[in-house]
Amino acid sequence: MQKIQQPIIFCLLIFFLLLAIFRPPHNFYPVINIAIPDQSGALNIYFLFKSRSTLQECETLNGKITLEFLSKCPQCRVTVFQCPSSLNDAQQILLSTASLPTPSGRMANGVVVFEHPNQDVALNACQVSESQSAKGMNPIKCFNTNTPRPQSTTHLFIQYWLWAIIFAAFAAAWITGWLIIRFEKLHAHLSYDQITNSPQKIHTIPTPRIGGLTLMIGMLIAGGVMIFPDSLPNSREYGLLLLAGIPAFFGGLVEDITKKVSVLDRLLLTMLSGVIAAWILGATLNRLDIPGADLFFKWLPFAVVFTSFAVSGVANAINIIDGFNGLATGLSIIMTIPLAYVAYQVNDSLVFTVAIALIGALLGFLVWNWPSGKIFMGDGGAYLLGFLLAELCVLLVVRNSNVTPWLPLLIFIHPIFETLFSIYRRIFLRGHSPGRPDALHLHTLIYKRIVPRVSSSGKTYSKHERNNRVAKFIWTPIAILAIYAMIFWESIPAMIMGAVAYCIFYCSVFRGIIKWKHAGSLSSFIFPTSRNVMRNK
Repeated sequence: MQKIQQPIIFCLLIFFLLLAIFRPPHNFYPVINIAIPDQSGALNIYFLFKSRSTLQECETLNGKITLEFLSKCPQCRVTVFQCPSSLNDAQQILLSTASLPTPSGRMANGVVVFEHPNQDVALNACQVSESQSAKGMNPIKCFNTNTPRPQSTTHLFIQYWLWAIIFAAFAAAWITGWLIIRFEKLHAHLSYDQITNSPQKIHTIPTPRIGGLTLMIGMLIAGGVMIFPDSLPNSREYGLLLLAGIPAFFGGLVEDITKKVSVLDRLLLTMLSGVIAAWILGATLNRLDIPGADLFFKWLPFAVVFTSFAVSGVANAINIIDGFNGLATGLSIIMTIPLAYVAYQVNDSLVFTVAIALIGALLGFLVWNWPSGKIFMGDGGAYLLGFLLAELCVLLVVRNSNVTPWLPLLIFIHPIFETLFSIYRRIFLRGHSPGRPDALHLHTLIYKRIVPRVSSSGKTYSKHERNNRVAKFIWTPIAILAIYAMIFWESIPAMIMGAVAYCIFYCSVFRGIIKWKHAGSLSSFIFPTSRNVMRNK
């Protein structure tokens, strides 16, 4: 079976890779110009909105604006009604922050330009539009001629639908977890994570490892809620994102049940999910904000392949840190919060709603996973979670030119560096295969050498009780890093310094724990150790 499934996965990967390269998704930009008759000359109001993923969405928005104007101004004329798939140079300038020779207004999802022979009339019309739209869902910020136009500072219109999405995701994940635990005897022969001598197995009793179902169902139910509110028009893209994640989720879930899906197959399936997302959503990295390197991303085949590798890498990194109760789930919640915050700041409703739905689903799962450890996320949940987190980063960067790729790197620096450091440690320090499991992950060392075995009152902690305490040691520095990212998210130097500082911190703590154990003194905790100590572990 293994000999058959791997070529099939590889062929599917090549097929969708070609689709992503030669048939990328189209973007349609709503463009309208409305002429209002005036004694001194017609006042032209030119609307240009950010892209829509379908022609129907673009034409619907154009039609809505046209009807609103004509109902209030029967004598007005619509002179332009278009949905181009690309923008010319003049239109790209309109969406940029450059100043214009005429009064203009910036909206969260586009711009509007006012043209009249008398600039005062045009400016007055712009100011009136700003005043009338101030309390609406898409307010206009007016700018005078030859004035820089920074990105809109208005934010997403948040109402009770936000809480409905979070609650729906939480409730669906919580109920799914309850059902899995309640009827675990029916599926135990398939779903149990048995007790073994593997260095990465810490639990003391057989536990269901199909918790990924809670995450997927929670996200699906939240997507169903998104269909109803008009203020959240991203239900289609939301659904496409989950559809793209099915290969990654399926590969992990089958491994959880059969224990027969190889690591390579799971990585290929996660890459397949990344390629599908590139094809149907345009989720392809177009820059790294590294001089010289960004030239390669102008070649679409390189950009698609690089993005799929990056998505697969993040998914595998999440799977690696999923070793203790609440560790991966809590870290994912902490890391998703700054993504949601930045998406809110740049008015990216798709990334924002996916992020809050993911937080809700993770909280619903966390109730059963920490501190009780009644259910595990498993490979299905880890790969799906990693895929969604990676795609949120890609979409946030691709859809918003003012968001640097260094932001996701900083936010996810712990799982990424944990993975890279593990590869380095196994190959160069221990002479082992990079895929060979060991008990030298940072979270494993914290469990063995930092978490106390005996309380101050003399009570001996059980293995299960010590398991629950590991997550908090990792959560704390990552929470500080997340706050730092939210404060300085617009600064590339700050993102780079934060990432470098955390890598230094990680290495210092890791090597300090090793040396502390051998030196027997607290002071040695902060000093590095020799390579020989690592080889002896």
